[in-house]
Amino acid sequence: MKLRTTLAVVALVTLYSTGALAVGDAVKGKAYFATCGACHGAAAEGMEALNAPKLAGQESWYIVRQLQNFKKGIRGANPLDTYGLQMAPMSQLLADDQAMEDVAAFIKTLAK
Repeated sequence: MKLRTTLAVVALVTLYSTGALAVGDAVKGKAYFATCGACHGAAAEGMEALNAPKLAGQESWYIVRQLQNFKKGIRGANPLDTYGLQMAPMSQLLADDQAMEDVAAFIKTLAK
């Protein structure tokens, strides 16, 4: 049992140190979110008129994954996906995965 615990700790430390399990900084994320708020609302409540979904209450991993998918062209590349085409260039404003983690950390602080 001790060996399993030790291996689990080593695995987590390795993932954090390589950035695979990055921890977001909500203060930095707030600054990044200023652009997002134009469509998703200042409190990430979403805006139906813009078809921008509510982000408050979403899990951080989900927000990061969607941002990564937009940035990589997995989402928002289909010419028939009007709203995805609008979101794709916005994801490019986040320089890297850490910036995405920071935005997600800030969203996590908002009321659901």
